[in-house]
Amino acid sequence: MALKRKWYESVLELGVRRDLEKNARVARLSSPCRERFISFAAKQRVVYENDLNAEWQEFYEQFVAKRLYNVNVKLWQQIRKKVFKRDAYTCVYCGRVGGKLEVDHIIPISRGGTNEMSNLATACRRCNRQKKDKSEKAFLDWREKHE
Repeated sequence: MALKRKWYESVLELGVRRDLEKNARVARLSSPCRERFISFAAKQRVVYENDLNAEWQEFYEQFVAKRLYNVNVKLWQQIRKKVFKRDAYTCVYCGRVGGKLEVDHIIPISRGGTNEMSNLATACRRCNRQKKDKSEKAFLDWREKHE
């Protein structure tokens, strides 16, 4: 069964690739996340009619527009300062104070998290990069096994 599904998805992905060759606008817009978009659009085509523009719009709304980096830079800097100050410039995962700090989504955007202050935390660069899109619990469990 899994082999059939994989084969069918690859056929649908070929269709999406062909459609991207014909639609320069969507091809340009999706270039930073091309493979992820192709996979998304192929899965959409299992249920819905082929419509590359609609597929791109839905992908954009679900995955691209939600990202905090799409917020204007001045607003992002203000949010960042508030989060760092609230967390006393300390990584919430390892307790490191200062250094290269980043703002982390406790529940990742890809898993339905939001950009609200309650979902943002200070993380050192190392912890944030290791956490990727894991939940907080999954990351802490992973870190225990690997350190």
